[in-house]
Amino acid sequence: MTYNPDFLGRDINLPLPGFSPAVIGNVLTNRLQLRDGIYADYVNYTIVMNSVRRSPLYAALNIDQNLLKGARRKKGWDIDTRIGEEYQLNNDYYARNPWDRGHLARRSSIAWGETTREAKKASDATFFYSNATLQHENFNQDEWLALEDWVKNLMLDEDGKITEFTGPIYGEFGRMISPPGHPPAETPSAFFKIVCFVNKKTKELDVRALVMFQDSEALADKQGKKFIDFQRYQVTVSEIEALTGLDFDDKIYEKNPLLYNEDEERQEELNIPEFPERIEVDVPEEMVSEDEEREYAVDAEVPVYIAAAMVNAAGDERVNEWISIINLSEEDVSLAGWSLTDMRRA
Repeated sequence: MTYNPDFLGRDINLPLPGFSPAVIGNVLTNRLQLRDGIYADYVNYTIVMNSVRRSPLYAALNIDQNLLKGARRKKGWDIDTRIGEEYQLNNDYYARNPWDRGHLARRSSIAWGETTREAKKASDATFFYSNATLQHENFNQDEWLALEDWVKNLMLDEDGKITEFTGPIYGEFGRMISPPGHPPAETPSAFFKIVCFVNKKTKELDVRALVMFQDSEALADKQGKKFIDFQRYQVTVSEIEALTGLDFDDKIYEKNPLLYNEDEERQEELNIPEFPERIEVDVPEEMVSEDEEREYAVDAEVPVYIAAAMVNAAGDERVNEWISIINLSEEDVSLAGWSLTDMRRA
């Protein structure tokens, strides 16, 4: 079974995304062995290829948490001959460098079925270069892994069924990989995920959209997942559309809780600081759901910070404790009426 737009049931139909004029010229088309000449169907997921970048535009996958099974990892990756070798980045692009063959459709999330054999077949079907993207090892095995674990183990859904859209985002100045004897390939600057499910509380379609940047901070080490469950931003579907050139179904746009366009009434009601919304998240609880009031730091409004503090100093604390305050604005700020409170409770 390939990607199923009706997977979530309840008359919820989530078709594959379309393409804006900005990207449609890059879509690999007219491949006779692909569905409608475009769609590469695999077990539990479907991919559309970018013929210019020789990597996927996106993967659309169905995850059934109820039928997930452990499956032995397949050895080696294969070229999908339906797509053509010339439109895929082979192993030369991933050899002897820190760049991983990052699965778009994650193996352990796809490995489900009524039987172990079905799950193994689905798992093996993720090892095509058409499903690989250039992900730095410190990103793929750290922040991105933490996000994928959150999706696989999602606790918000009612029935264990999840539909996910995921893919790369390219910036203006990407890193280039140039294996000897091959044309260079650009590494993505970020990746997106749009996670769709039936909310166990509302019994309706719910959506979370996230962008994670493959930036210098993410590439620095593999310690990120020790401090976060996923990084970095919950965003609007419209922002992902603007960054990728994809066009998602209106239901996905409407059920995503963040707003792209200005709305004065909702701004006041939900305490929205600015449009389009982009919320930095460090733990799942910080993700915003529908009609949830936003909480945000007023860093831009109050440029005064505690730079350092001596807490619980030896001797008389009333004399020896101190704080250092810094003003990052260009104007004087009066501290009249300000106070410092010890919030400790007995």
